[in-house]
Amino acid sequence: MRGWLRRANAGSLDRKEGVEAPRRSIAALIGSRSGQVGVIVGLSAVPLAMAVGFGVDYSRAVTVRSQLQAALDAAVIAGAKDGSSAWTTVATNTLSAAAPSDITIGTKAFALDADGNYAGTATGSLSTTFSGLFSLATLEVDVAATAVKPASGSKVCILLNSTTASPGLLLNSGATLNAPDCEVHVRSTGNPAATFNSGTVFTTKKTCVAGSNILDNGGTHASLTKSCTTTTDPFAGTLPVPSSATCTYSGQNYNGGAVTLSPGVYCYGINFNGTTTLTLNPGTYVIKSGNWNFNGGTMTGTGVTFYFVDSSYIQFNGTSKLNLTAPTTGNFANLLWYEAQSLSQSSFTVNATNGANLEGLIWLPSRNLTLNSGASVSSNKLTMVLNTLIMNTVNWALASSDKAITTTGGTSTSSNIYLKK
Repeated sequence: MRGWLRRANAGSLDRKEGVEAPRRSIAALIGSRSGQVGVIVGLSAVPLAMAVGFGVDYSRAVTVRSQLQAALDAAVIAGAKDGSSAWTTVATNTLSAAAPSDITIGTKAFALDADGNYAGTATGSLSTTFSGLFSLATLEVDVAATAVKPASGSKVCILLNSTTASPGLLLNSGATLNAPDCEVHVRSTGNPAATFNSGTVFTTKKTCVAGSNILDNGGTHASLTKSCTTTTDPFAGTLPVPSSATCTYSGQNYNGGAVTLSPGVYCYGINFNGTTTLTLNPGTYVIKSGNWNFNGGTMTGTGVTFYFVDSSYIQFNGTSKLNLTAPTTGNFANLLWYEAQSLSQSSFTVNATNGANLEGLIWLPSRNLTLNSGASVSSNKLTMVLNTLIMNTVNWALASSDKAITTTGGTSTSSNIYLKK
């Protein structure tokens, strides 16, 4: 009995051993291949990590490209709104200010396209994070934009604001204006609203007079239109006001020779006697509480602006030669002569000159400007807003400045600009 039991027990042990052996073999097999499985899993994780890294950086690039596109859109619109010869500088500065901080701008270019639209391109590089681990240090993005400025009508080079003056425009014998590419608008409805005397030549794209009563004593003015809808002043209340509280220079007298002046606030009258060669350094010249009297010589200034705080003005006498151009950039871009808002009416007289080149906006809506004998101007960039205008024996040739007025009642730099899709 005991022996059977042993054998039985022995048999039981044999059967148990037969079950455990395969289990140990399987465990051994698994154990022997665990390193290989780890390597396989590790290798398969590499492309997965690359895919995740590329995905993260690509998502960043898409966001940054969208931001760069918005910055370029803003740049071409700003350039189109500026509309001057310096529009590319305005666009470049706008792009630099609006571009996302985590992108490096590579190349950028701005130019008018074949249709005269304002076009720009830009490229940038974005430093990667995860992708840099796989030898992809940067991602490049490219954007392009075009701003379209709708046609805004003809340009107005002279706008006479008075609605009651009689006349608002007076041409006396010997007066000649040659402005074939721009219009003259006279807002007066007085009787007469405008007077044309014999021996005058008024060549414009259009002379638009609001009133129906014209005193026509001869002369040439074929483009005259009476009872015409005139444009309005687009600059009122929009121009910058320079500081004028403290006088920099007061009551100066210069008696001929070479004189160089710097920007500042000029008070209580400045007299230039004899033949003066006056050079004006670039900047803003504020004139108040007294006139500048320039009694012969040459006045030259590039990038200069004159601001009249009150009824002060510049009196040009004798045979003066003028070469004055407004700044092309900055707060005072295209402003040559202009005055404070809402001044009472006063006179501004330009006497004989030995030729003048004036470029920019002359905004003197309170002034009754008189151009006397020989006050001749040859300018291709001059826009004038006055109260009234009298032209005596003078010869003026001009076209609109970059600070232009359009016949739609606005300026050429603030049209309804849109992005070309």
